[in-house]
Amino acid sequence: MAPAPTSELLEELVAKAPDGPVDLEWLLSHLDKRSFGLLLLLLGLLVIIPGIATIATIALLFPAVEMMLGRTAPSFPRFLSKRQFDFKRFKRFTVRARPLLQAIESVSRPRWNARHEVTNRLVGLVVFLLALSAGWPLPLVNVIPGMAVVLIAIAYLQEDGLLLIVGLAAALICLLGLGWTLWASAGAVIGWIRH
Repeated sequence: MAPAPTSELLEELVAKAPDGPVDLEWLLSHLDKRSFGLLLLLLGLLVIIPGIATIATIALLFPAVEMMLGRTAPSFPRFLSKRQFDFKRFKRFTVRARPLLQAIESVSRPRWNARHEVTNRLVGLVVFLLALSAGWPLPLVNVIPGMAVVLIAIAYLQEDGLLLIVGLAAALICLLGLGWTLWASAGAVIGWIRH
């Protein structure tokens, strides 16, 4: 049986949210058995949104590490799980993002599914690196890693190995691009100091 569409899972979760701010503990308590995938999707979307991006980027590191360690469910330290954020902004963003999610889902289906444990650890490692790259204090540097995390999360939720390979390739390009930018910037600063 094919997994439920990611956009539907997201819509159900958003519908359950209260009108005021929510915290990560509330999100965790409302995730289903595919909690890692849905959590990565939510945090990936939050990483793209200005004003929420910093806390979402930090939060993304924790499930990524737990996936690398082979844990079965995500958790957060209390200082992070009780940190509230404005869910109304997220609700508005999901309405705008829905057509894109549905477009990705329309070409996605379960295929080329690797062993779950291997997939978990690989996704965890790549998401961890993307979260680190999204944390650099450069303008709009969070958007591309956030989009890569969203793509990987959809592939993971849809159990689509082919889409996962596309997502991982996008992540690699993103990480290489950031690496080159930092290398070129460091070279320029060293050159400026020497003169």
